[in-house]
Amino acid sequence: MALVPSGAEERAKARAGMGVATTALNRRAPLLRQSAMFVLACGLVLSLLAWHMTARRTDEEASRSFQQASQHITRLVEERMLRALDLVAGFRGLFSVHRHVSRAEFREHFNSLHLPERFPGVIAIQYAPLVPAAEKAAFEAQVRADTSLDPHGYPDYAIHPAGERDFYIPVLYNEPMAGNEAAFGHDNTAEPSRRRAMERTRDTGEPIASPPLTLLQGAAGFVIRHAVYRRDAPLWTEAQRRAAFLGQVSGVFRTTDLLSSLLEEHLKGYRIRVEDRGDAREGQGPAALLFDSQAAHASPASLLGAPQRLEAPLTVAGRVWVVEVSRPATLPHLAPLPVAVLLSGVALTLVVRWLLLGMARHSDRTAEIAARLAHEATHDALTGLPNRLLLEQRLKEALETAKQDQTRLALLFIDLDRFKAINDTLGHEAGDVVLRQVALRLRGALRPTDTVARLGGDEFVVLLSVPTGNLWRGVADRILALITQPMTYGEHRLSVGASLGAALYPEHGTDAAALLRHADDSMYAAKRGASLATAPPAPSSRAG
Repeated sequence: MALVPSGAEERAKARAGMGVATTALNRRAPLLRQSAMFVLACGLVLSLLAWHMTARRTDEEASRSFQQASQHITRLVEERMLRALDLVAGFRGLFSVHRHVSRAEFREHFNSLHLPERFPGVIAIQYAPLVPAAEKAAFEAQVRADTSLDPHGYPDYAIHPAGERDFYIPVLYNEPMAGNEAAFGHDNTAEPSRRRAMERTRDTGEPIASPPLTLLQGAAGFVIRHAVYRRDAPLWTEAQRRAAFLGQVSGVFRTTDLLSSLLEEHLKGYRIRVEDRGDAREGQGPAALLFDSQAAHASPASLLGAPQRLEAPLTVAGRVWVVEVSRPATLPHLAPLPVAVLLSGVALTLVVRWLLLGMARHSDRTAEIAARLAHEATHDALTGLPNRLLLEQRLKEALETAKQDQTRLALLFIDLDRFKAINDTLGHEAGDVVLRQVALRLRGALRPTDTVARLGGDEFVVLLSVPTGNLWRGVADRILALITQPMTYGEHRLSVGASLGAALYPEHGTDAAALLRHADDSMYAAKRGASLATAPPAPSSRAG
């Protein structure tokens, strides 16, 4: 029969087993550390390589998409302008087909096109005939007597702006009339740039676009003018065209409306600018802005550098337009996909290390959360000052210390004046600025051993240890002086005051509730303007 091992033998075997296990762990630990370092090095290298390759592919794809979008946007602008030219040419065709086009026929053709729905950005379509200076009065009288559309005629019609000129090109047909009344009767020869555009379309027979200008309708845009000639007249030479010139058809366009709806799907990802670079015959000149998709909120300079831009020139009715498409500067390595690849590789590489340090990180996070929660529970979220809970705790501790050491305390209760008016007129953000400024000034007026707390709203409490005399009065005066100093909020200069009441230990109470109550009563007495003789039996002051 085998003997049962004694207790000593069992303990010896256990120690031997533990020794073997410890030796195995000691031998394996360096290997694991070396393996972890090898995995870390290889994993980081592979992660960085994959990150870089993915970033390159992402950047190449983004550049291709940007180029395609730029080309598509340019085509859209070009097609829209061709439609605008066709629109003006269509109205010009009325005068080529008919020897005389009446006001009613002009309006009927305009209404049949349903332009407000089908062609956003068209402000007006107009016809302006050539009126020699000698015929001006007769022409105006004829228009005033025209009752073809309005039974009252146009009794106020006059060619404007006033002035003697050798001939006039006044707007006669003006559709729609509503909203375009300022253009009715306007002479296109009165202003040099408009006259030059008229003369060029007259001499060439081609549609001519104006530079960017402020329209008579009060908007920024441009005008396309196309000369109208006498039917069956020879138009081979400039002299023949001048002799046959009858007037012009004009299309008035607001650039923002013309292009915004067309480019709507591209406006979020890119900034689109259309610039006029001058007369096509003279080559590109200084840029004049026609359209900017982000004109109202231009982007601040980026730390990543200048945005990427692509430009494409267009010839539009004798003008050179440049369509510029830009996108914000980016770092392809920080794009979502490359970052995801990098983070995934690094995360897999660090998994062993993360497991080992997980408990420590968890403990740190727990302590940090606990400290933050403790701070939030005892401090005001807006000003960072102690709240009522922490004030009561410190006041209780201060009372106990004062009783033991037979010292005195002062409790100052502060209520801001004119704060509600600022909050109501300028909003809560302005009120928050005032409260934070007051809190900052209160901190600066006190010693590190003193306590300043916010009870809520516009009420603050200061707890002072006052070893002798009326030291608290000097602190109170300094606080009131600091609070009444003006504050700046935007363009506003704010000024608040404060009503202050005080309670002293042990004169006005030996417990927290009594001191707070007395200080509160004293503050309200100060707010009512009571003198020291009529106020509650506590020192009080008022400012503001």
